[in-house]
Amino acid sequence: MRHVFGSADVDFFSFLKNKYPGCAQAHALSLCCGDGAFEEQLLQMGVFGEITGLELSPERIAYGESRNSQGQTDGLRRLHFLQQDVNLGNYGEQCFDVVFAKAALHHIEQLEQAMEGIRRCLRPGGLLITIDFFGPSRFQWTDAQLAACNTFWSQRVPPRLQHGRAGHAVGAITRPTPEAMIAMDPSEAVRSGELYGLMRDHFDILEDFALGGTVLHLLLSEDRVNHFDASDPSHNAVLEEAVAFEQQLISSGALSSDFRFMVARPKTTGPCA
Repeated sequence: MRHVFGSADVDFFSFLKNKYPGCAQAHALSLCCGDGAFEEQLLQMGVFGEITGLELSPERIAYGESRNSQGQTDGLRRLHFLQQDVNLGNYGEQCFDVVFAKAALHHIEQLEQAMEGIRRCLRPGGLLITIDFFGPSRFQWTDAQLAACNTFWSQRVPPRLQHGRAGHAVGAITRPTPEAMIAMDPSEAVRSGELYGLMRDHFDILEDFALGGTVLHLLLSEDRVNHFDASDPSHNAVLEEAVAFEQQLISSGALSSDFRFMVARPKTTGPCA
């Protein structure tokens, strides 16, 4: 938050509430909402006035609706569910003020259908708000990205932190095979590398914050972060150095930002040819 908004006291949601106060009364469609737990928080924080959560899994919807029916909070009574495959793009016609996508777009294979669906379902002046992964499809990390990550890991992380939870040494960061990614999750980053271009084709970009993650996402994954102790100043110093290292590479143009926070409005003339 310090790097994105200039203050640790400002987060995505306080930014939206201050910059786009109309969202507090908006009816939002939240893509890939799961059981709606995060959507409940958005309502309780006053980010949106009402949310329809779109989710493929009937089991996750049933779990969310079981909480909804109990009426534990006012927020739950303003949350509804729609069971559907996000790839279909059938989100309705001019029935939402906002489409909210947190870590959702990078799981969509039929991106063109989804983009058109978002455009159709938004009322005039409606917004697409996304916090998502825009990095290489199927996590096919670039050579420059891998070189930067491994240089930092081997040269700037103290040896005592270069081991996993069980005490084993953690070696070089590598690029997974597409086959391994598909076996793990067929939708994970399926076309994420195309997202940024498609966003700019279909939408006028109002806000575009580079969140980084191009180095940090790889450095702080799985066993690599398990021995970092937030109460140890020397450990935090390594994390601060990693953030500064990544920021310098992105600001210089050596690397792009894999994660972004964007607010956009559909183009009035349609997507570019």
